[in-house]
Amino acid sequence: MQDGLLRNSAWIKEISSLYDRNQVAHWLSRIKYPGNWSADNVGHFEPTLDNLCLLQRLQIVAFAFENTAMHYTSHHSMDISLPALYQRLVVEGKGSYCFGMSTLFLQMIRALGYRVYSGSGRINTASANSPPKFLSFVHEILFVQPIQGSNITYVVDAGGGGSCMTRPILLKNGAKVMGATPSEWHTLVRTGRVESSLATSSYYTEPAEVEWHLVVSHASESGPPSTRILYSFIEDEFFTVDYECSNIGIYTGAWAAKEPLFMENIVCARCFWLSDEEMELELAKNNPYETTECDIYSAGGIPQWDRSLMSRYLGRLGLYTNELRRHIGTRSETLKVFHTELERIAILREFFGIDITPAELENIRGRRPALELP
Repeated sequence: MQDGLLRNSAWIKEISSLYDRNQVAHWLSRIKYPGNWSADNVGHFEPTLDNLCLLQRLQIVAFAFENTAMHYTSHHSMDISLPALYQRLVVEGKGSYCFGMSTLFLQMIRALGYRVYSGSGRINTASANSPPKFLSFVHEILFVQPIQGSNITYVVDAGGGGSCMTRPILLKNGAKVMGATPSEWHTLVRTGRVESSLATSSYYTEPAEVEWHLVVSHASESGPPSTRILYSFIEDEFFTVDYECSNIGIYTGAWAAKEPLFMENIVCARCFWLSDEEMELELAKNNPYETTECDIYSAGGIPQWDRSLMSRYLGRLGLYTNELRRHIGTRSETLKVFHTELERIAILREFFGIDITPAELENIRGRRPALELP
């Protein structure tokens, strides 16, 4: 199989978006894509690979990966319908988790002329440097063919959160891209499971390589780097009903026995751009990671720092139980510690743009993540 191709060398069709041009223009403005966008000029957008990368990076900075609606709304659900996502993210500036973030991104880039479909992955819940423990299909990813007249395919994860990808990666065994900074890398591995019923031949010697692993590695301030499989995925196309079923399982707690993260916690994470001063510190610190001229979408190239958003490194903010932490490269610091709901919602408002009203605050009372309430 040629590198970068889907199985059977499949092509992705160009499909109309379910969002209109006015909504797309508002999304471009919300994520701060350069230029002045309106319904009249959205049709002039150039659907290139570099522009896809910039869109992905802008989205994970603009919107938080979060589940606050599960606990602070009266319905205690995560609405991933297209009207609800547009209202929550584009109009209100709040966030969602992978189903919401990637569904919004899918429809928006379709409107910009990209050929794209959505797939699904199995999250690995095991810790770093440990054998994987996969959930069912509870993650959404995208397959994009951004080159005109070509079926070369890239994987895009626009969900944000955790050790999220920050740029597209070529669908190729061994493809490697930089993460938030040069201390973080994502690698694609084509593989098969030992327990799989599929084999490479009638002799049953090796499992058939019918799935992919996205592997993340992190450098450490001291000691060896850590490596972890973030998730596995297959190339099949998944549809709205698939995500709706998985989504219900998450926000109702049906999956909690296997993965209690969302039921037991207020999850909130967001990427941010490093300042020029922070960039200089990271560049000096990461002197071993010299800028290379190789492909940044498959061969581990590091963009030359030119003060553009394509070359600027990212940091991450995240809520962890009762503290807000800030991560840049291998460094991590606690910004705030909180013990009450009033303290938490103040942090959600200040750092993540999520406003929880006093009336909504009552909805978390009695739920597992609830802190001290007035």
